[in-house]
Amino acid sequence: MPILNVFVVTLQVVFKHSTMKRYFLIYLVMAAMVAMNLQSCNKKDEPESSTSTDYTVYSSASTMVSSFSLKDNSKILANLSNVKFAIDQERGLIYNADSLPKGTRVNALCVDLTCASTVSSRQFIVKNGSVQGDTTITFTSSSRDSIDFTGDVTLRIISRDGNHTRDYKVSVNVHKLNPDTITWPESQRRELPDVNGTLTASKTVALDDSFVSLVHDADGYALLAIDTLMNEGWEKKTLALPFTPQVKSFTATSDAIYLLDTNGELFKSTNLGTDWTDCGVAWQTIVGGYDNKLLGVMRDGEQFKHDEYPRSQGFVPSQVPQGFPVTAMSQLVMASNEWTSQQQAMIAGGVLSSGALTNNVWGYDGKRWGLLNQSGGANVLPKLHDAVLLKYYTCTFDDSYSLVKRHTWMVMGGVLENGSYNTVTYTSVDQGLHWNTGSTGVQKPDYMPSFLGAQAFTVVRRTSRSNAPRLLGYNPGQITPLTEWDSPYVYLFGGYGDSGNALNNVWEGVLTGVTYRPVY
Repeated sequence: MPILNVFVVTLQVVFKHSTMKRYFLIYLVMAAMVAMNLQSCNKKDEPESSTSTDYTVYSSASTMVSSFSLKDNSKILANLSNVKFAIDQERGLIYNADSLPKGTRVNALCVDLTCASTVSSRQFIVKNGSVQGDTTITFTSSSRDSIDFTGDVTLRIISRDGNHTRDYKVSVNVHKLNPDTITWPESQRRELPDVNGTLTASKTVALDDSFVSLVHDADGYALLAIDTLMNEGWEKKTLALPFTPQVKSFTATSDAIYLLDTNGELFKSTNLGTDWTDCGVAWQTIVGGYDNKLLGVMRDGEQFKHDEYPRSQGFVPSQVPQGFPVTAMSQLVMASNEWTSQQQAMIAGGVLSSGALTNNVWGYDGKRWGLLNQSGGANVLPKLHDAVLLKYYTCTFDDSYSLVKRHTWMVMGGVLENGSYNTVTYTSVDQGLHWNTGSTGVQKPDYMPSFLGAQAFTVVRRTSRSNAPRLLGYNPGQITPLTEWDSPYVYLFGGYGDSGNALNNVWEGVLTGVTYRPVY
């Protein structure tokens, strides 16, 4: 019943009482006003009914591509459908952020894509394709037409009503270089500075955040120090040594530098060569520094024993095991890994007490040495001495062709059993257990000289790229890739050439794959 009628009926009842008659007119007016006001408010709060639909909005949204992929074609590359594509709706871009392997043919690829089923047309417009030239291809869900992505490709989506068109630039990216390649640009080769005349010997160590080279030239012995290898600010300190050093024995721990003299006596300096202290021990060789401890091999009559300086409490020199080198092993390299709770260090190759060469790889965990590699058969290093051992990276692709960096150990240079210089780089991806000839890309270039007794260090540098495109499509939301990231570079110092000459070289190398901008 309408509100006004309810009030009128009520007031009629009230009006029957004589005492209320004189107020009838007042009540009637007030009731009418209240009823009309309530009825007006009631109408305002009710939602307006509408059966109309804004097809313009839906028509525009239907032109958006929600997924894009390649169809499998084993004749081109396995698992092509696994390649991930980013979709940037704002800028109209569709592309694979991780490029396909170098050499992949992209001139005849079939695709799958998803957008609204109500669109009137989906077209690939190819310009300047190497095979298709200028071509327009209409795409359907059952389409088997291939697309030539060597040209400029535009995907055009037209709405059902024909009033809305959306264009995407589609790219299928392919690496121009093999990411598993270490480049050693000749333009980046440097020389140790302030060498007077011919360099006769050098050895470089890492000390704190600096690099220190002991050199011998016409002026005698000197230390060259630099804190950042990308700078040119080398500092030179001429040394007045109270002994004749074995330059190749030059080694650093976390708090000192050490040298053996020509008689094997060990000397120590804690102020970068200004003063030297005789440690009172004689060693056959210095193996390397482990934190603030120096590891070495001493000779005790006819036996060779492991020794350390300073000796920790309870330490007693012990005979080196069979197969452990007593000299000419690689530099000692520190390496953390998931298998040990302690920092581990490694050496490779060297000369045994019998004078024979070894291909063994040994690990040290802070207390004891252990043989890491298998003793014979396949997947072993050649027997060699004075090689470089380096902890670095190699690159491979996973099933979706995303680039994967692998921690990799490398052995370079040195001299083989037949007296020839080793020119092959060997790699291990399982902490030195198994070794194989490295891929073509990690082999040193022909213009780099053969060498023995060099030192290699991995240095992290900051790489930056500006104007990085924003990615959308890997998961919901906006993804902004990094514009700065860390890239590990290799610096190779000195050594001796195949004619016995000291090499005054500092080479800079980098794995191509670690310089690529990460996707995220």
